Amino acid sequence: MNKTIQGFSLIEMMVVMMIISILSSGVIYGFQQWGHHQRLWQTTHQLSQFLHHLRSDANEFNRDHILTLWQLHDRWCLTTQQHTGKPCMETSQWQFIPRFQDVSISEMTAELGFYGVMNTAKPGHIILNNAAGQRKIILSVWGRIRTLSEKK
Repeated sequence: MNKTIQGFSLIEMMVVMMIISILSSGVIYGFQQWGHHQRLWQTTHQLSQFLHHLRSDANEFNRDHILTLWQLHDRWCLTTQQHTGKPCMETSQWQFIPRFQDVSISEMTAELGFYGVMNTAKPGHIILNNAAGQRKIILSVWGRIRTLSEKK
């Protein structure tokens, strides 16, 4: 009886396992980076929508909205003078609280805001960042809101 045993040797199995582990670690890293990008993009988009809301309200009701940055421990938020509650604690249409804690503000122009007269604003920028990079929101003197991405 000539039986041939077919199979894989221990070394072949170890090589395959090593290749699989290297590929899966690359996939996990890529997925984490994708998650960071998504959280940064969503926060930038939500902040841009908040600024559009403030601009519309300033123009419609002829009132000023000057932004104030609050940083409490590991949280931050932006409020206007219309917000009467505690900053970063309760939701309001006059306050922006980010959903994701890994996104932070690295720079903001002082007294950035909208004025109700003739669709004007104090020009400046807000820079948001996390592990994926930076995104900049630019506000022009005429109230135009633009976003730019800056990679690290």
